[in-house]
Amino acid sequence: MVEQDGVEELVERYLQAWTERRAPARRRLLEGLWAEAATYSSWVTNLDGLDALDEHIALRQQEQEPGSRLVRTSEIHVNEGRISFTWELLGPDGTPSFEGSEFAEVDEHGQVVRVTSFSGRTAPQQ
Repeated sequence: MVEQDGVEELVERYLQAWTERRAPARRRLLEGLWAEAATYSSWVTNLDGLDALDEHIALRQQEQEPGSRLVRTSEIHVNEGRISFTWELLGPDGTPSFEGSEFAEVDEHGQVVRVTSFSGRTAPQQ
């Protein structure tokens, strides 16, 4: 079961992995938090395992401007091995382009075993 103390670090590493362009560094971030048989699901994809997630992140990064970053935009909610939080993808100039919510399950070792992700483009700023 994940403890509140370790959940902030887990979420930060997960968010960092999504914008880490150096493959070995991204892999190290993911290996520390992703269980071997973990799954990731979104509106457009279902993935099994670390290799599939790493490859998916690398492909998604091709759609991001270099220097983009993910930031958490909510508290992290923790309940019996389940966590949830919201995030935004900010471009290099700080302009948000995507936002989303992650719902994750964490095992007794503190590793993610399942993520369900919901995301979409943010409304244009006026």
